[in-house]
Amino acid sequence: MKKVYVLVLTVLLVSFLAGCSGSQGTTLSGADKDAVLAFSEAQADNLLAGMNANDYAAFSKDFDQDMLNAMTQTEFDKLKADRDAKLGLYVSRTVNSVVQTGDFVAVIYDAKFEKDDAVTVRIVFRVADPHAVSGLWFNK
Repeated sequence: MKKVYVLVLTVLLVSFLAGCSGSQGTTLSGADKDAVLAFSEAQADNLLAGMNANDYAAFSKDFDQDMLNAMTQTEFDKLKADRDAKLGLYVSRTVNSVVQTGDFVAVIYDAKFEKDDAVTVRIVFRVADPHAVSGLWFNK
């Protein structure tokens, strides 16, 4: 299972770093943060609910092409089995921060799962409309 995470994280990290332009990113607040959350919250809901329901179509609905290529149905099945074994089902989240780096914006959540109530979830979105999901990490 760790190989799956390493592969997915490597692909996603390369995608994320491609848009970094060498900077650490800017933490957004106020209206800028609200604008990101206006589109990201619904997509995060779809992704996490799809994962809980074992529904790949709902989980991957908002993915960009690179993410779809990296997270196939087979990879999703492996990720879900590993995540369910270690964390259980997703329960809730709160926004920790929103950071923009180049053409990407990361929303970092403090999340609760059935077996662990201190998980960091980071979902990376493209800034350009339709704000497709470009990265996903679960960190313990």
